[in-house]
Amino acid sequence: MSNSFKSTLHFQPHDKTIVARNGTTILAAARHAKVMLQSKCGGRGACTACKVQIRTEAQPAPLSRMEKHMLSEQMLKDGYRLGCQCVVNGDAEVIVPEDPLRRTIRLQLEAARREAEEKKEK
Repeated sequence: MSNSFKSTLHFQPHDKTIVARNGTTILAAARHAKVMLQSKCGGRGACTACKVQIRTEAQPAPLSRMEKHMLSEQMLKDGYRLGCQCVVNGDAEVIVPEDPLRRTIRLQLEAARREAEEKKEK
């Protein structure tokens, strides 16, 4: 669906797809898609809470000064960008990392469920 004005973004693991105008930030597109993407600094690129991994066959948007400063070389090599700084520049898959607090809670709940199932089996 990519043309010179709009691109298709697929957000994972949320499995949501939207069409966004080129030049829109990934953060704004995520909010439009109702995908939870943290932003503690108000979109100024100072907190890295909105970092996402971008997979695209198109030429990615140029790195912003803040992205070069805030993300490690390895993260940049692995396709990580700041959602508040990176703009839509072609069809892409956007992988939103799991929030660390939510991950901790999810792992605790999974452990409790396994323990309850083991007790039922005994």
